[in-house]
Amino acid sequence: MENHGINRIPGVNTVLVVLSATGLVYDIEALRHVILLAYPGTVVFFKSTNGKPIGVLPVGKIDLLIDFTGPGQRQCSRLVRKFRRTAKMAVGRSVGRVRAKRYDRVFNEISMAFNFPDMLLRESMVQREVLALAGIPLVPCGDTPMDRSKSIARELPPLCGLSG
Repeated sequence: MENHGINRIPGVNTVLVVLSATGLVYDIEALRHVILLAYPGTVVFFKSTNGKPIGVLPVGKIDLLIDFTGPGQRQCSRLVRKFRRTAKMAVGRSVGRVRAKRYDRVFNEISMAFNFPDMLLRESMVQREVLALAGIPLVPCGDTPMDRSKSIARELPPLCGLSG
């Protein structure tokens, strides 16, 4: 599914990232670093799902909007329209009719049928795909391995011959 560099957007100098309220898969500095690798010299701003700025406020038009807001994360349609008015190009998740109509590139996570029981794993997959649509390739090289604390004891050999 990943298409590295194919979706690159020309002329990006400012990026606004709307963070997901479900889970922050990548921290703010990691997202800033990945965006700067894909678009060197850009200025990256962050906002929460409800529109509150995180850090410095963006001034004027934004070249690229990346919206990670997912299903069930109460974001009013007025806020979606406001984000869209300030951005030349908008990329996000297909949640509701408002975003599907207003955003330029939309990732439809329902049609992809990610059936992951772990919410953070699902968010990670969806956010990677949204970043790929924004022209930001993300190679998962440092993912956290699965928790094996409950199954590792079953794999150990029996303790025979010990007398206590």
